[in-house]
Amino acid sequence: MKNTFTHLLHFLSSLATAAIAFIIPLQLNLDIESDIISAIYWVVTIILVGDFINNVYLYNQLKTSSSPQKVLEHKQTPFLLAIDFLGAIPFGILTISPFFGMIQLVKIIRIAHYQSVWNKRAVRLGDYQKLAFFAFWILIVTHWIACEWLALHHYGTINDNVTLYVKSLYWTVVTLTTVGYGDIVPTTNLETLYSMGVMIFGVGIYGYVIGNIANILSTRDPAKLAFQNNMDSLKAFVKYRELPVELQHRIRDYYAYLWKKRLGYDESGFLENLPTGLQNEVELHLKREIIDKIPLFKETGEQFLNDIALHLKPVIFTPGDYIIREGEEGHEMFLVIKGDIKIFKNATPDKSIILKDGSFVGEIALLRNEPRMANVQAVTYADLYKLERDVFESVLSKHPDIAKKIKETADARMKMNKSD
Repeated sequence: MKNTFTHLLHFLSSLATAAIAFIIPLQLNLDIESDIISAIYWVVTIILVGDFINNVYLYNQLKTSSSPQKVLEHKQTPFLLAIDFLGAIPFGILTISPFFGMIQLVKIIRIAHYQSVWNKRAVRLGDYQKLAFFAFWILIVTHWIACEWLALHHYGTINDNVTLYVKSLYWTVVTLTTVGYGDIVPTTNLETLYSMGVMIFGVGIYGYVIGNIANILSTRDPAKLAFQNNMDSLKAFVKYRELPVELQHRIRDYYAYLWKKRLGYDESGFLENLPTGLQNEVELHLKREIIDKIPLFKETGEQFLNDIALHLKPVIFTPGDYIIREGEEGHEMFLVIKGDIKIFKNATPDKSIILKDGSFVGEIALLRNEPRMANVQAVTYADLYKLERDVFESVLSKHPDIAKKIKETADARMKMNKSD
C-alpha cells in the first residue's frame, strides 16, 4: 500500500513539474496572468510539498536498511532531497515574478531520477514506457526552445498570445526536424546564432530518435528476433546441405510456432541464468498447478509436490510426432501444458482419445518396468513437461510414506486399465 501511494505521488509530482515547466517560460514572454494560473501554482506546490515530505520519510527508512542497494540509495538521497526542497518552494508566487519561479524547475532533475528508476523496474511495458518518457522530454525541450524564440523574434503587429506561441512552436518544429521552410527567418545576429544552435541540436536529436526507436523496435519482440535468426540459420544450412522441401517446411513451421507462442527462447536456458532461489520460485509457479491435477500425486504433501515440480523438464513435439509408442519400455511420464495429443492402440487405430491442456499420460511407467499399453501422438504442436523415472525414484526415496501411497494408487489404476 505504501509503495502504491509513493508511486502515485511520484507520478503526480512528474505531472506537476511538467505543468510549471510549461507555464513559467510562457509567463516570462507573454502576459497570461490569471486566477487559473495562480490556482495551478498552488495545486502544484501542494503536490511537490507532499512529495518532499514523503521522500524525507523514505530517506529515514533507508537509514535502518542493511541492503547494499539501499545503502547506496541512502548516500545519494541528500542531494535529491535538496532538489525536492527547492522544487517545493513557490518562488514565483512569493516573489510575484515568474523569473524567480524558474528555480522550481530544478525539480526536473528529480523527475529524470524517477523515470530512471521506473525504467529499471519495468518489464512487460518497458519499451512503451521508454517511448513515453522520451516523448515527454521532447515536448518539454521543444516548448522551451519555442519560448526562447518567442523572446528573441519580433512578429510585427501580431499581439495575440495564442498566435505568437503557435508561430514560435511552428518555427521550433521545422527547425528541429531540419525541414526549415523559411517563412519565419532570423533577422538579427543573435537570432541567426540561436537558429544555428537549434539546427545542430535538432540534427543530434534526429539521430538519437532514429537510433533509439530502431533499437526499441528491434528488441521489443525477442521471440520474433529469435525466429528471424533461426530462419537465417535454416537458409544457410539448406544452402550447403540438401534437405527435402517438406522437411524444410516442417522446420520453418516449428520456428514459427515458437515465435507465435512467444517461446522464442528455451525455457530451461532462461532459468539457468537465474539464481537458484529465483529458479525454484519460477519453476514452482509454472508447474505446480498442473501437478496438482494428477491423481497419482493427490494428498502427497506440499514438499513432495515441490520436489517433483523442480525436476520437470519442458519438451516440445510437432504434429504427428510419437510421444509414446505401444510396446516400448517406458521410462517417463508427460504432462500437457499446451496443445492436443491423442491416445490409440495399434489394434484399433481409428478409436482414439484426445487429451488437451492439463492432461497427463504414462504415469504407470514411473513405478513399473512394463511395456507401454498404447500410442500417444501429438495432434498439434504440444508443449509438455517430462518427468523421468530415475528422478522420480530419487524424490520418492526422500518420502517413503508417500512412496507407499503412490504404489497403491498405481496398482489400482493398472487394474482399471487392464479391465478396460
